[in-house]
Amino acid sequence: MVPLLRRVLLASLGVAVAAATAAPAALPAVQPEHVSIERAVASTTSATGPHTFELYRHGAATKPVQWLACRAIDYRINTASEPAGMTAVIRSVMTSIGKQTGATFTYGGATTHTFGSTGFDRSTPTIYFAFTAKQDVAGQHFAWPGQIGVGGPAAAWYSTSSGSTFEAMTYGRVLLYTGFKGRVTGAGSTWQSLITHEVGHALNLDHRTTASDAMYPSLSVASPGRFSSNEVAALKSVLRRTSCDYTAFKRL
Repeated sequence: MVPLLRRVLLASLGVAVAAATAAPAALPAVQPEHVSIERAVASTTSATGPHTFELYRHGAATKPVQWLACRAIDYRINTASEPAGMTAVIRSVMTSIGKQTGATFTYGGATTHTFGSTGFDRSTPTIYFAFTAKQDVAGQHFAWPGQIGVGGPAAAWYSTSSGSTFEAMTYGRVLLYTGFKGRVTGAGSTWQSLITHEVGHALNLDHRTTASDAMYPSLSVASPGRFSSNEVAALKSVLRRTSCDYTAFKRL
């Protein structure tokens, strides 16, 4: 069927922020701050009230846009400006998310995809990671203390001449600030907690109000470094594990 109407690249970005003390591993919690950007507001309808997800389905304000996860979701890393050892941390985080959700995430290797890129792999849903040492890039201002990461999902939908509609996540993206001085792994104000948070945004989770959740918008000693049971339940609802139409996905 030939697409009759197409809307592409609706995206939302979630920002992690933190405040500094003499010991980054023992940061106090700060007030939530949420920056959200959508490329095409006409392509999505947000649910009223507190948001669990970043993107909701076109014309279905209570249902989130889903990732096709019947097969593995790829993730790739742009290694430009990457701190030493960070690929291993990302791979560990993605393995942990896979174990928590039951979905499979496969490391696809290096990429030249930048945070501002709008191209994506039309055969496989993909999450793209990148790093920046710059403070002002892609419309974001990074600093330590301050904003240290940003992530978000992108989706597309089309209607066919028969009147049916297909919609799915096309890619996710994460940009991490190399000026962040937290510890590498473990709970608390760490790279592991930061990466988990931004991947949560890329997978379509919005911020949460509980400091012990991974999606709380600030890093602190309470940051868990992994998703809570409630967050896992939300993730499972956006990771479609049955009846995935990859043929339709290629048309997005």
